[in-house]
Amino acid sequence: MTLSIETATTDAGVVTVELAGEVDYATAPQIRETITNALEAGGATAIRVDVAKVTVLDSTGIGTIVVAYRIAREMGVALAVVNPNRFITRLFTVVGAEELLEEPTETFSSKERSAAG
Repeated sequence: MTLSIETATTDAGVVTVELAGEVDYATAPQIRETITNALEAGGATAIRVDVAKVTVLDSTGIGTIVVAYRIAREMGVALAVVNPNRFITRLFTVVGAEELLEEPTETFSSKERSAAG
């Protein structure tokens, strides 16, 4: 499967980038281009990267989203990853990028940490 990207912008300037499929080395440039276009168009107050329909997420995909987060933040635009499943939440947590998740999760709650340790 490949990646499809749908974008929508609210009147308040919130851009939703809905990803569906594989987010990896081959598709990361599409994500970068979509987010860059949203930032360069001006008027964006926030970007929400919706990963509910993502089936594969590799390190290149995570890295692309992290870089977009940093660039958006420098431009005064909030960027957040929304609707992550447990696997994606864990990936972001393991790589130290959980601040990108819109809502803090309890993937690595103290209970799970003590059970793992």
